Amino acid sequence: MYCPHCGEQIDTQAEICPKCGVRVSSIGEDKPNIAVNILSFCCVPLLGIVLFFVWKDSKPVAAKSALIWALVSIGIWIIISLLFGFFSAVIVEESVYRID
Repeated sequence: MYCPHCGEQIDTQAEICPKCGVRVSSIGEDKPNIAVNILSFCCVPLLGIVLFFVWKDSKPVAAKSALIWALVSIGIWIIISLLFGFFSAVIVEESVYRID
């Protein structure tokens, strides 16, 4: 991570830059972004994955949250797709072997 004031590379856990003394943790809070989480879950799971890689160094908490919601969304879509495939196969099989 780099200090936003002087550009010096600092530890990701640092609260104050050792070179210029500026408080680093107060510049931009790192908390989950609700709007991004909703978009990652409902609409565009790829957004959460991309934001994870963009934010993983500067906002690790928000990045992890976006990734988790995106992966949960993808998992739910896979389960729903498998269930629809299974039930459609059962319905087609019943209609094929049905004797009227």
